[in-house]
Amino acid sequence: MEATVQSQSKWKKRFLPIAMACLLSAAGVFLALRTPGDDSLELADNATMGILPGIDIAQRQAELQQQLDESMISFSVNTSPVFETGGSEGNLMLENPANNAKLLVVEIYSNDTEELIYQSKALPAGSYIENARLDKVLEPGSYPATAYFKAYRETDHSYIGQVGADITISVLT
Repeated sequence: MEATVQSQSKWKKRFLPIAMACLLSAAGVFLALRTPGDDSLELADNATMGILPGIDIAQRQAELQQQLDESMISFSVNTSPVFETGGSEGNLMLENPANNAKLLVVEIYSNDTEELIYQSKALPAGSYIENARLDKVLEPGSYPATAYFKAYRETDHSYIGQVGADITISVLT
C-alpha cells in the first residue's frame, strides 16, 4: 500500500511540471496567433465626418432600396402538387407576387435524376399559374423535386438570380 502511494507521488511530481509546461505553451501560442482587436485600429486623421459634398441623400436611398428590392425574390409554390395521371395537369400553383417587380421563370428538376421536368414561360409580377402539365410524363408515384424561380429584370430581361424550393410531386395513376 505504501509503495502505491509513493509511486503516485512520484507520478504527480513528474506529470504536474509537464502539464504546466503544456498549458503555458498553449497560452503562448494563443497569444501569438490571436488577431488584434479593434483597439489596434488607427483612425484616419484626415477623415471628415458626414456625407460627401454633392451627394443627394434621397437618390442614394432610392438606389440602395432598388438594390435591396432586386436582391429579394418573392414567390409562391404548392410544395405537394398532385397530378391525376403522368400526362394530366396538376395544381402547381406558381405565383409571382405583385410586389416582386421582376419576371420569374420556373424550372422544376427531379432530385433523383436531375432532369428538367417542367419549365414555365416568364411570369410577370402579379401573375400566377394555377394548373399546368409537366413537360415530362411521369409514372405513378412520388417524386422529390426542386422548383427553381429564376428572376429577370423587367426592363431588359437580364438575369438577376434564382431561388429554389423543395417540392414533392405526386402522380396518382
